[in-house]
Amino acid sequence: MTENLNAATAYSPFTYPFLMKTIFDAFISYGRADSLGFGRKLYDRLREEGLNIWFDQNDIPLGVDFQNQIDDGIEKADNFLFIIAPHSINSPYCAKEIELAIRRNKRIIPLLHVEEIDRHLWQQRKPQGTDEEWEAYKAKGLHSHFNNMHQAIRKINWVYFREGIDDFDKSFTGLLELLNRHADYVEKHTQLLVKALDWERQQKQNRWLLVGDEKKQAEAWLKIHFNSEQPPCVPTDLHCEYITESIKNGNNLMTQVFISYSERDRETMEKIRNSLRRESLTVWTNTTDVQTGEDFQSAIDRGIEQTDNGLKNK
Repeated sequence: MTENLNAATAYSPFTYPFLMKTIFDAFISYGRADSLGFGRKLYDRLREEGLNIWFDQNDIPLGVDFQNQIDDGIEKADNFLFIIAPHSINSPYCAKEIELAIRRNKRIIPLLHVEEIDRHLWQQRKPQGTDEEWEAYKAKGLHSHFNNMHQAIRKINWVYFREGIDDFDKSFTGLLELLNRHADYVEKHTQLLVKALDWERQQKQNRWLLVGDEKKQAEAWLKIHFNSEQPPCVPTDLHCEYITESIKNGNNLMTQVFISYSERDRETMEKIRNSLRRESLTVWTNTTDVQTGEDFQSAIDRGIEQTDNGLKNK
């Protein structure tokens, strides 16, 4: 059954001072050649609605690593807005942004802005361009939004913002409705992702795990399923590991499932383990639960003694 978590359950930065980081309502990904003006307009209108938006013209400080700042912005944004135009579709930089949004299981909302550019506009951008160069440009599909489109963008319903064709205000209202749909769930996805990434970057030390009410809230979030509609986003494997490891840590390392397997079946074991974690079940495996310097057999014996169920891969 579909549920939403109350925004009041958001994690307090005073509880975790290291997480006093800005969370954005959306990250805008775009190609400057075609959509800089539109991106600015969209940014301004979203800001007028009280939303906190990551837009690289405003949000990359001088003297910092450009790609790291972009990656950080995507990870800390609830929604990934991708402005579709020939430049963005064919940009390797925008492709990197899309790939990271996919890896982090972000809610991706494509906005169709420019379908294709004509010879006149191309010539303005390249005054010395020849007929042969224009034909080669078209042959590669670089003039169009369609030929080289990422499959993840192609299969998602778009919001239409084509200049001179679509009504901006009407499309903008539709975009706001999308951003508000299951907003609490999507926001929690971002909050937990940021914490899980911090945990991962600190070598998954136990002191970075969730405790108390935050752990309970995270477990409740993980149990939410959208049975009658498509979810706005889904937990990553890292979300699931982080939350279930927090549960395990709070239960004195007691687990619900012990997985026994042979090395040749490791890939299958990992799929099973990830599926169990997605259902908020705690799992013991030799790849995650043998402590540094601990005798291997003793660790296995302890794992068996402290688990509710054994699962053997035959």
